Amino acid sequence: MEDLNKNQVIVILLILSLILLIASVKGGLEVSSLKKRLSNETALRFDLEELKMKMESKQRSLEQALEEEKIAHQATKKALLETKAELEKMTELKQALEEDLKEALVQNRSSQKKK
Repeated sequence: MEDLNKNQVIVILLILSLILLIASVKGGLEVSSLKKRLSNETALRFDLEELKMKMESKQRSLEQALEEEKIAHQATKKALLETKAELEKMTELKQALEEDLKEALVQNRSSQKKK
């Protein structure tokens, strides 16, 4: 009977050892899976952070280019306004010269008629 109790205790301990072994292996597999997922997530985060930095750099360069374009546009606009003012002055001078020329022609004709 004592051998039977010893055998029962051994079987119970063996079953408990198997349960613990299976639980340990299952836990190890879960930890391995979680480490792999964490590693993948970390790699993805690094990739996204790198992409974010590239996009921010590109945005800064585009903003700088836009600012340069604005400055060039303002300079062109100023030059066009100055050219327009010059053109208006030239037009006024042309009109004044045409009037003077007409008056000179009229005076020339009237002086030739008197002769």
